Amino acid sequence: MSIARRVFAAGIAATAGLALLSGCGGSDADDAAAPGASTAAAASFPVSLTHKLGTAEIKAAPQRIVALSDADLDALLMLGVQPVGVAESSGPDGITEWAKPLLTSKPTVLTAGDTGFDVEKIAALAPDLILAGGDYYIDDEYAKLSKLAPTTAYETTGAFEDPWQTTLQQVAKAIGQDAKAAPIITEVEGKIAKAKTDHPELAGKEFSLSQMWEAGSIGVLRSDKDAGVKMLNDFGMKLAPAVAALKGEDFAVQLSLEKVGVLDADTTLIYYAEPSLQPTLEGNTLFKNLESVKRKSYIALTGPQFSSLRTPTPLSVQYIITDVLPTIATAAKAAS
Repeated sequence: MSIARRVFAAGIAATAGLALLSGCGGSDADDAAAPGASTAAAASFPVSLTHKLGTAEIKAAPQRIVALSDADLDALLMLGVQPVGVAESSGPDGITEWAKPLLTSKPTVLTAGDTGFDVEKIAALAPDLILAGGDYYIDDEYAKLSKLAPTTAYETTGAFEDPWQTTLQQVAKAIGQDAKAAPIITEVEGKIAKAKTDHPELAGKEFSLSQMWEAGSIGVLRSDKDAGVKMLNDFGMKLAPAVAALKGEDFAVQLSLEKVGVLDADTTLIYYAEPSLQPTLEGNTLFKNLESVKRKSYIALTGPQFSSLRTPTPLSVQYIITDVLPTIATAAKAAS
């Protein structure tokens, strides 16, 4: 598995835990279909939606929708439509704590492997629309998924790089509710702007965002095209130059602990896939000598905090503002 996939997928698996929803295809999926059908707009179909991997031709208002990322799921829920299947995410049952209150049914939770989701399990849900604009694995899956049902994909340069606004607009168009996207975007962007104003200490502060999933190495996000990096940029922060200078083809690179000094920034943010890894790194002499550690501007992120930053959505943005940003702001003050 590539480093980028591990920074994405390993974090999701660790935060989701073992209590996944299993064996809930048949009747649960059927129960989930009705809410989606009743709220789908009676818009003018067919809808033709072009993305980087092809075109989704949606002939009628979809009744059974599978959402293969938090970004797709949260957009769908904010538009008032229920899915029959969702990608596993953080939370004890594979659903994020910010999405769960909006779910009125029990969708099937789908777990991704090294090359994506099990196509047969998705096929068993009889989808008439597959939302994969925020699916990191879509390059590997698209050919098979698009044979099952109209399938979306990223619209910019690569998987996991579309901003939440793009995914929301794409989902709204796919379900015939284009007009609902703009007001949501305006409201959420207003909250981001207010949070940025409320936390002037974040302006210009450099950050690094990493995940440790095994002893001896750490994965760090290095690309300014990454959706999580863009989210912190929106609050006035910028990726640490030493991290941005790291070479690699993916949005993340793997570093040995001998190179842990690269992570040092005004705020150093790290998520540990296993609790036992935290004392291992924090006991490392090189790590203890980082300026951010010594001045207490290093933060050990919780699973939900990391998940919300890795996949910004119109729903997780509010969680970031209330449950993540104050912690980062405190660390940023220590770096002043």
